[in-house]
Amino acid sequence: MTPRERVLTALNHREPDRVPFNMRICPELLAQFRQRLGDPLADWSTTQGHDIRPLDGFALEPCPDGVAVEEWTPPVAADQIDAAARQVRALQAQDVAVCSGYQMGVFEHAKEWLGDVDTLTLPHLDPRRCERVLDRITGWKMAVYGAWVSTGVDVVWIGDDLGTQRSLVMSPADYRHWYRPRHQRLVAHLKGLNPQVRVAFHCCGHVAPLVRDLIDIGVDILEAVQAEAMDIGYLKHEFGRDLCFWGGVGAQSVLARPSRQQVIDGVRQTLAKMMPGGGYIAAPCHTLTEEVTWDNIEAYHEAVRQYGSYAQAG
Repeated sequence: MTPRERVLTALNHREPDRVPFNMRICPELLAQFRQRLGDPLADWSTTQGHDIRPLDGFALEPCPDGVAVEEWTPPVAADQIDAAARQVRALQAQDVAVCSGYQMGVFEHAKEWLGDVDTLTLPHLDPRRCERVLDRITGWKMAVYGAWVSTGVDVVWIGDDLGTQRSLVMSPADYRHWYRPRHQRLVAHLKGLNPQVRVAFHCCGHVAPLVRDLIDIGVDILEAVQAEAMDIGYLKHEFGRDLCFWGGVGAQSVLARPSRQQVIDGVRQTLAKMMPGGGYIAAPCHTLTEEVTWDNIEAYHEAVRQYGSYAQAG
């Protein structure tokens, strides 16, 4: 199978030849990688044989001086959309699956505008203003995510960080009142633009109480799937028929382990839980930072290649 066929097969809840995979690394690790290769332009994903490539997000202009932040919704420049579309076509011509860049979601952007405390208290102190702010952000996100859909990506990447490592950051009732309807509006808009596009919802931390909500509003993929915050085996067993998972390899609990063999064992155990029946893209549950050693990064790739074959698993 080609990488794109492999990803799309998995996202259709079927087992491909092997589990598709990728890994995101921070700019500092990317610089180290290029230095190790002696090639300042080396492409990380191509070199490692990743099956799905998230692109860089659109660069949006900051709010100019003298403009109220709640009135600032910068458009995506047409030249950025054209450049992204060319990148998508080039990668798909190489039979690689392509995911949009990540742009912060409705809740995250409200925090960017209002701050963490005001975002969480505004629904109770000034619900009318909260409605106006969230609706404005939602309309803007429909345009930004919609621009990504227009580029032809296989997966459009939306989301909101709704969890800590122990719990949700708001009650399920508050999520369902304030954010679920807006997330639903976003998903419906994107699938209205292209019914074939898959919607990946990013959420760090503990989001298990809301997984059924995400399925019900039409989300196809839960991305991050933080193993330190949720029982990933439970998620697969309970929701794997209705939802795909992308991530799940613990950045803290697996990839930061002290020995190469511990990393290989941790990846193997993750694959054993998440691979059956398809519906899984293997990846660390976060962009890796410099505390993860190169030896462990190499061990991750070795383990996925060694234990990710469906023929072997069967």
